[in-house]
Amino acid sequence: MSPTFALLGLLAVSVPLCNGKIYEDPNEIPSLDSYDYVIVGGGLTGSVVASRLTENSNTSVLLLEAGGSHQGVYYIEVPGLQNFTGPGTIYNWNYTSVPQVNLLNNTIPAPRGHVLGGSSSINGMWYTRGSSADYDRWANVTGDQGWLWDELQTYFEKSESFTSPVDGHNTSGQYDPTLHGTQGPLQVTVGGYSQSLDQLVMGRLDEQFPFIEDYDDGEPIGFGWTQTTIGNGSRSSAATAYLDNYLNRTNLDIAVNSLVTRISASNGSSIDTVTLTANGIPINVRARVEVLLAAGVFNTPHILLNSGIGDATELSAMNIPVVHNLPSVGKNLTEQPAVSNLWNTSSPVPAAEAEAAYEQALAQWNSTRTGRMVLAISNTVGFARMNMSNLEVEALVEQYGELAPGPASPHFELLPTVNAFDAEANFANAEFIFDTVNLVPYSRGTVTLDPTNLMGDPLIDYNFYSAPQDILVMRQAILGALSFVSTPDWQEFLADPVSPLFAAVVGEYPNVSNTTMDAYIRASTTISFHAVGSCSMSPAGADWGVVDPDFHVKGVKGLRIIDTSIMPFAPAGHSQAAAYVIAERAADIIKASN
Repeated sequence: MSPTFALLGLLAVSVPLCNGKIYEDPNEIPSLDSYDYVIVGGGLTGSVVASRLTENSNTSVLLLEAGGSHQGVYYIEVPGLQNFTGPGTIYNWNYTSVPQVNLLNNTIPAPRGHVLGGSSSINGMWYTRGSSADYDRWANVTGDQGWLWDELQTYFEKSESFTSPVDGHNTSGQYDPTLHGTQGPLQVTVGGYSQSLDQLVMGRLDEQFPFIEDYDDGEPIGFGWTQTTIGNGSRSSAATAYLDNYLNRTNLDIAVNSLVTRISASNGSSIDTVTLTANGIPINVRARVEVLLAAGVFNTPHILLNSGIGDATELSAMNIPVVHNLPSVGKNLTEQPAVSNLWNTSSPVPAAEAEAAYEQALAQWNSTRTGRMVLAISNTVGFARMNMSNLEVEALVEQYGELAPGPASPHFELLPTVNAFDAEANFANAEFIFDTVNLVPYSRGTVTLDPTNLMGDPLIDYNFYSAPQDILVMRQAILGALSFVSTPDWQEFLADPVSPLFAAVVGEYPNVSNTTMDAYIRASTTISFHAVGSCSMSPAGADWGVVDPDFHVKGVKGLRIIDTSIMPFAPAGHSQAAAYVIAERAADIIKASN
């Protein structure tokens, strides 16, 4: 890190904090038994539900967050510095998967936000709703028609305020205003800094890769302009959107640095007690109405299992007293596998020039909240289906059926970006990255306890490619990416592939053998940051799943789960927009029932 950057960073973090009720020490919580609701997890969904419930001045909420406050954290606020909140930082839980048997026993990061706002404070800020068929399938599987795409439009609009990009460019044709809200707390926009890559992408579009004006219309096939949760050049997270403006509410208290270890029933019948630790000392907080678990796809099942709610046989084997036998807890973990396909570019930037550009970009953002640092990752993204006339795809469909929930739903995502602005060294490297993401994974993993340390990190097993159709989809995605960059303009832009395994794939294109392709995929697969499903929703009364459609944990009184762990499937896109809808709908259901 250069001296100039260090100085800019120090200047930028010297911002005034809000005068809200955020207790840095859980011992300062005013009362331990006077809240209607105790929400475990101050991430995206917890922040939203806390805000919505306390709109009623007669409803009191305590929001508990294991990490610290987001306020004044420069790396969170600046969109282009998102990598500085990644693995290895205090803003991340820094979890890692168990060795993946189908990925050469590689371990894979399992990042999640460890700060108010949760992953919305550290993610890539993508706003993609997925396809209408995703939600219609959700409604059909759970038996709750409230999850239908058409029924959820009210919640998409309620949460969102679509804003103009900071560079003031003409956005006509870059999104459809009729699809978006303008009065919600969460700010969403299209890219506020143009780059030459944009025109290279848009110039490639044709019948094979069509243009789509707005991929949030429910049928997201094609390449379009990226929508991100950014407003006025800064990250718009659940914490900034739903908490910062409401910290003066007398019925909302927030305690950070509050690690919850378990939940229990003080009266033996209804969950009402949350046990957290402060400097290693346990503190019990009681909810008068309900406990709401919003600890996320990894930590929610971790807390449930340590509380004796899970598979009775597995709990007994670890000497955990069984409170309620619920075998599906921690099962159905669903993540969309991703492969980053990297090339060197034909015109790398000299290191000195790159560092100067980097520091200039930081200075511009500090001064005006404009420039290259308002760019999240890329201004364009594509969603595509497999080539249904391909013989391998025909055989795949014949064996497994249609993998996507509907004919207008994509199978994979194509994300082009130049990795040249979120660390000084990357300016000089100027690698082109074409991410390919399987949007319809059928492999299911698990979140379990570590028998050697029950309160330690959860054991996270994505179980990638355990379903054979998943690697076939990834093959098609990579072939689609190679086809996209096969034109003369792209070939002039690209130099050699970065890795030898990828070079072998490129060398065999278009007739890449499965042996060559699969060796590359198994060595290169990582996560897309879209894990869901570890406490899946199912119909009321079903003997599988963890929560009913009203978010109540099956067979347990006084407890609901309100995070993305309840999603039965991953949506065909990024999971952030769906998480806001989950939270908004959960808040309304809770309000109506109590």
